[in-house]
Amino acid sequence: MSTKTENNLISVSIDLCRDYTQIAYCMGNMAEPDSVSTIAGEQKYLIPTEIGKLNNSDEWCIGDDALLREKNGEAMLADDILKTILSEKSIVVGDNTYTGYEVLKHFFEGLFKILKTNYHIVQPDYISVTVEYPDRILVNLIRNVLNDMGYDREHVKIIGHSESIIYYMISQKKEIWVNDVLIFDFTKHQFLVRLLTTVRARVPQPVIVEEMDMTQKFRMSDLQTEQGRLEMDTKFLELLKKLCSKHIVSAVFLTGVGFYEKWMEDSIRFLCSKRRVFQGYNLFVKGAGYANLSEIGIGNADSYQFVCSGRTLVNIEVEVEKEDKNIPVILSKAGTNWYEAGARAEGILDYSKELRLKIVSSLSKSEKEVVIDLCGFPPRPNKTTRIEIVLAYRNDRQCIVVVKDLGFGDFFKSSEEMVKKVIDIEDYL
Repeated sequence: MSTKTENNLISVSIDLCRDYTQIAYCMGNMAEPDSVSTIAGEQKYLIPTEIGKLNNSDEWCIGDDALLREKNGEAMLADDILKTILSEKSIVVGDNTYTGYEVLKHFFEGLFKILKTNYHIVQPDYISVTVEYPDRILVNLIRNVLNDMGYDREHVKIIGHSESIIYYMISQKKEIWVNDVLIFDFTKHQFLVRLLTTVRARVPQPVIVEEMDMTQKFRMSDLQTEQGRLEMDTKFLELLKKLCSKHIVSAVFLTGVGFYEKWMEDSIRFLCSKRRVFQGYNLFVKGAGYANLSEIGIGNADSYQFVCSGRTLVNIEVEVEKEDKNIPVILSKAGTNWYEAGARAEGILDYSKELRLKIVSSLSKSEKEVVIDLCGFPPRPNKTTRIEIVLAYRNDRQCIVVVKDLGFGDFFKSSEEMVKKVIDIEDYL
């Protein structure tokens, strides 16, 4: 029986977006993830996030194949599958209705078929999926689909685009991100601006990604006319000058199909002056690939603190008494993927009808208290009320704490009383 080493592990990363999906892989002694082409021997990396079902058949098709078959009248397409999945609605294909799970599973099967056919990759050891934002609905769905396809949950990582950017950047030469980095993402559906900043003086070094949604100001539809393209160039130049006047920018990344339309003239000249400018599609999928390498133990991610959407921003602590000393116990640690940031703990109340939690900012180190009133619990002698504390995040900015009365063994039965507290993290930053 042989066991795999770092040198023969295979990892696959997937960038799942509303308009296009991409795949990358890493194996053996490859220095970085490599993008997957849908056509062997060509550089065709974008897979339209489209899925269709062949007429009078149980066979499904994805990407360009689905678009072509629909055009030829051979298949019916599902409409905007990611948007429909997030709305928790059923997905209609022709005269039939399917769950989001069913459609996403068929889509992923189509992706892995490309890997098998063109790259002979059958069963990768690690999989990471990056999405615009790791919504709980989508995270659970992706995890369930991949688990049912035979992939170990422990080897499946789901991250947001901002986190992918951090993984990508810390894997590059330092001169690229010696100062701030701007990342512009221009797709059919949105125009997002991200600013990456590193706090060099701290250990571990915080790498911060801030997001700005400017979709209302920059739309693909505005590029349909010559006048629209000129106006877009002017608006983009104004935005660049404003951002660069506030930040020392060492590099700029342009990603998304919107930047492949011919409209940048004055803006691109301004960008390329004293800055490194990169244009491409694979920033997020490669970042997710580096996240896989980190899971395997390759890279330097442990040297950095990730501060971005998708990651928790605070430590949540509770003080417990041990050997006459008050000791803080961390229930949730800052920098954790929010959907993995949960805790379950038990304790015994001591002269108290309340639970005090401490919220500690990961950046400013400021501390604030959350007090949870337990006066609804039945009165008992001191140290005879055992409680259970359950903490779970709803998203990266909001968590829920539930405190339940467990009673005290045979002396006092549980009253089944519980108190629920919703904590808006931004109120404590």
